[in-house]
Amino acid sequence: MYQVKEFDQQGLHFFRLSDNASYVDICPERGGIVTGFHADGEDILFMNEETLFDTSKNVRGGIPVLFPIAGQLTDKTYEWNGAVYHMDNHGLARTRPWQVIRSAADDDQAAVKISFHSTEETRESYPFDFEVVLTYTLADGQLTIGQTISNLSNDAMPVYPGYHPYFNIKNQKLHIKSKAATYLDYNDHQIKPFDGGIDMHGLKESVVLLNSGDPQLEFDFDSSKKVVIKQDARYKYTVLWVEGNQPFVCVEPWTALTNTFNEDKSKALMVKQGEPLELAIDIYLEER
Repeated sequence: MYQVKEFDQQGLHFFRLSDNASYVDICPERGGIVTGFHADGEDILFMNEETLFDTSKNVRGGIPVLFPIAGQLTDKTYEWNGAVYHMDNHGLARTRPWQVIRSAADDDQAAVKISFHSTEETRESYPFDFEVVLTYTLADGQLTIGQTISNLSNDAMPVYPGYHPYFNIKNQKLHIKSKAATYLDYNDHQIKPFDGGIDMHGLKESVVLLNSGDPQLEFDFDSSKKVVIKQDARYKYTVLWVEGNQPFVCVEPWTALTNTFNEDKSKALMVKQGEPLELAIDIYLEER
């Protein structure tokens, strides 16, 4: 039997989706973030709790939600329809509270649905009215994240969302099963051949697998298990990032490259009024 429980910790409110063998923790007020995912006896995600509970800091860990953009903008600015706007790295959603719509559990799954809406404040950075709904579901040791992006404005709305999962992986020599043939190395801005392996040791900047559109990514979690990410084909890019010798590796599904609003707006996904954009990813462990 699955359950949904609520609990408070150090001033933050959490939802826990669980069964006897697995659980997912979500903190709506910290950007709608997944803060923990335990399955198959493993803590799948890394979390720096100091950054989670210090609300003045960006959370280092879990699965931050990147909306309406993934990545950075040159000078944190972009132009749209002749006006210049300022937006912080990875957009608006990860630093603002989300509202809980409902939660439920039965014999097959547990789920919580949360939403993020435009406000006068968000319109100063992003001149659109919108609603984003995330549905987090735990079933059979698998985390599913469903995302619905609705445009409440008259004009088509550009987005290139993503996720920033911090996996609890110690080995920075990555072996990834992907259709990508090349990757862009932001350390020297060169496009390089990809043969399934990348050594991330000592890399200050990220690298990104190009135009893979993988329906399924697989990479080693440890010596006996692998992480599987099933995803919508519109996640064309997989960003890889480490931070020094910290015990995590970020493997991030993105829909466009960093700075797309400045370099090539045509690469953004356009959401029309009355035609919501639906995206989904699944994350779970498997035996290698």
